Amino acid sequence: MGKLDGKVALILGASSSGGIGEATARRFVAEGAHVIVSARRLAELESVAAKVGATAMACDLGEERQIEELVKQAFAWRQRLDVLLIVAGAHASQPLDQLTRDALLKSFELNIVAPAAAIKYASRVMGRGASIIYVSSAAASLTTFGVAAYACTKAAGERLVEVAALEYASRGIRINTLQPGMLDTAMSHSVLERPGVRRMFERETPLGRLAEVSEVAAAAAWLASDDCYTTGDRIRVAGGVHLRRHPMPDDFRQD
Repeated sequence: MGKLDGKVALILGASSSGGIGEATARRFVAEGAHVIVSARRLAELESVAAKVGATAMACDLGEERQIEELVKQAFAWRQRLDVLLIVAGAHASQPLDQLTRDALLKSFELNIVAPAAAIKYASRVMGRGASIIYVSSAAASLTTFGVAAYACTKAAGERLVEVAALEYASRGIRINTLQPGMLDTAMSHSVLERPGVRRMFERETPLGRLAEVSEVAAAAAWLASDDCYTTGDRIRVAGGVHLRRHPMPDDFRQD
């Protein structure tokens, strides 16, 4: 028996090959869950769904009506919804002096507004024992250059989780944050390939290496399972990087 036998899970943001969404969908399926993966890019989404044994349902998270309709479809699929995993988000990497209003608003839209809507609509059809997981980032806790929009909105997302966890506790719905550090995914691979970058991130990780997406997925599977008895919490999967710091630009120039 798997940890998630018979549960229905909806994963928002699972169209990137090799990303957290794909890895978690694969782990959830292996643990016995019926999984729906969702994202805006349908072709890529269907490719991921086919690889992991999930069902694809397209949704533009910038449109609240589409989020509401997605949740309705997900619930109607098997007349239940037990797990919501929010992976989707926006990453902006401009220094504050160059940060535009549009870039900042886009970050808030995808990292705060869309997750809030997803929690609102999903919770309406979820029963006791359900689990909602918001994927944040170590950038929410650690300070470095160029991440003002991303770090601030992810930190706000973690606060959203705490408030939501309190509000939905009486209904038995658990809501937690999953906070990975730097991962080698399609989004970050080009950065990690630059001379010295991977080595510097590894130096700042007490356990000596970057976490794998499969390890993030394992943590998500626990948070989604009936074995988990925590809410409003933040689970880090980053090898202890929060005990140190993010690399700074001068580190790379000296490496």
